[in-house]
Amino acid sequence: MYHKIKSIRLILSLLALLTVSKTLSAQNGNFPFYEYVKLFEFGDIMPKDQGGKFIQVELLNTEQDAIIVQKIGDGLLYRKYGNPINWIKYEKTEIETSVWINRLYFLPSFARMYYITGDKSFVNDMMEIIKTWFKDNPRIPGEERRTFNWRDMQVAWRSIHLSWCYYLTKDALSADDKKLIETIQKEHASALMSWFAKQELNDFNHQSHGALAMLYLSTLFKSSDPDGQLESNALRILNHHLKHAHYPDGGNIEQMFGYFPFQTSIFRDMYLLCKANGIKYPENLIPMLGKMADYMSHFAQPNETMPPLNDSYEMTIIPSIVILNKILNTETPTRYLNSAYYPDTQVAVMRSAGANESRSWYLLLNPAKRVGSHSHAGRLGLYLWYNGKPVLIEAGCCNYDKRIKNRWYRTSKAHNTVLINGIQDAESSSDIEYARKRETGNRIIEWEDNPTYKYSKMISPANDPVNSNTEWTREVALIGDEFAVVLDAFCTQDKNEYEILFHTPPVELTVNQKTKEIAIYNDSLITIVPLSKHEINDISITQEYFYLNGEDFKAPMITYKTKGEGYKSNILLFLPAKSNICRDGWQTEETKSGIGVKLKSKSGGEKVLLFKNSQADEVNIFGFSTKKPFEYFEKK
Repeated sequence: MYHKIKSIRLILSLLALLTVSKTLSAQNGNFPFYEYVKLFEFGDIMPKDQGGKFIQVELLNTEQDAIIVQKIGDGLLYRKYGNPINWIKYEKTEIETSVWINRLYFLPSFARMYYITGDKSFVNDMMEIIKTWFKDNPRIPGEERRTFNWRDMQVAWRSIHLSWCYYLTKDALSADDKKLIETIQKEHASALMSWFAKQELNDFNHQSHGALAMLYLSTLFKSSDPDGQLESNALRILNHHLKHAHYPDGGNIEQMFGYFPFQTSIFRDMYLLCKANGIKYPENLIPMLGKMADYMSHFAQPNETMPPLNDSYEMTIIPSIVILNKILNTETPTRYLNSAYYPDTQVAVMRSAGANESRSWYLLLNPAKRVGSHSHAGRLGLYLWYNGKPVLIEAGCCNYDKRIKNRWYRTSKAHNTVLINGIQDAESSSDIEYARKRETGNRIIEWEDNPTYKYSKMISPANDPVNSNTEWTREVALIGDEFAVVLDAFCTQDKNEYEILFHTPPVELTVNQKTKEIAIYNDSLITIVPLSKHEINDISITQEYFYLNGEDFKAPMITYKTKGEGYKSNILLFLPAKSNICRDGWQTEETKSGIGVKLKSKSGGEKVLLFKNSQADEVNIFGFSTKKPFEYFEKK
């Protein structure tokens, strides 16, 4: 009898354990990221928003989890924020520096180090930080406006980071540790609902990121979403952003490049969380993820990073592409070698590698369809690499907390653009902290990509507030892998002064005062040859700021000055050092129907470029004619 009772008790105990197990299973969802944790550092799996990335670079200068953990263990946070840590030390003076620590960007590095090493000391250190932060930052419902710590992106990032910490270390967490994190996540769920769920739908990345955090909690901490409101609001907001915060061609409405891996990860994680937890996701999610992967690959610089244009850092795309390829079962490269035009986003890239990668070209064209907010005032911008090296850069952007961000980096002058009568965009070139966004008429109006040449024409209309009633067009032609030509034309009834600005890396420039040629790099990698040099009144080179890896440096800015009334044009030839083009003997001719350029090759042939006036039916110069906006002819 005793043994029978004992057996019954054992069975009842096992059933109780199974019941508990099922209850825990019901409370927790499936975490779909484990397979990527051993492949990449956490910060590369989860690309940062750019405000956070700039602080990360300045404080830690790495995304390597082992180094991050070591630096924090060596007292980095105490040296910056005080000991004990003052979590709101910089809230009124350096808001990005303040929110960086409260978003706990560094915390999953401890969790990942435990996951790949099994060393529980990382878990102990992680929990000590969590306990200290929660004790020092209690949530007071209704007071989100009083402090930054319990509102907006701070809550979203913490929710996601704590989710990763919980699931990467759950087999080493005590019952009390798990209960604490679950308690904190419930507080975050309430904060997310009170902040993001009540907002009007918009196209700002903070809102979509907040919705992703809501999806994290609703799937991975189910007790935080007892009535399903987190999940339903998350899907409602994310579906809106999928349709309205990205153009049909895959580009982002905010016209950001560095932000793109971060924004892509939002919808990547939406897919992974939904699929792993049996939630229906929208039909257009998978096709859009494919477009996002293509966008990153098309615009990646030769070093496989996103270009640092607008409020952007030079973000790597390799982990993003690798993960998307696995999800989509695709083979998108980390850098396409073909040219691409995105008509909805209004950006384009010209590439030409020819038969030799050492003669590779990369030209990014950015008309600035939107100015203000995260977008700078660099209309009709041109960005150039040759042979794997940057030739024309833009100033980039810096830590948002720095005054120089508004006073320099987002101004018109910090970009490869043109100033007409010295006028810059009023708000984006001022001390105003949040320049209002405005849609412009700046557009790519012509695009041609064929095996012989790539051609594009951009326009900034006369009614743009910085154009002094002048229509400015910029035409760019890349001929094979041999050379590039840039034609700037200005049409007005007034007398204006034009400053054509080009920024270069911090390298040696050599100026030929007689020919007005400028050789870039000490080996003359590229020489800029003015084909209308008599129209140039002055060339100056000044040292201006640009941003690189957490620091502000100085680099050359070339200014070509010209002035006049009516129609004016300026033609610049970008010629590699080992080009087959003769440095003399070229001709230009201008008629009412257009402009022609004739170049001689060292082998004795001629190359003719015709640019047709948009009002003309046909242009006929040097014995060649075309009805197309641009055409290239070769006479051997």
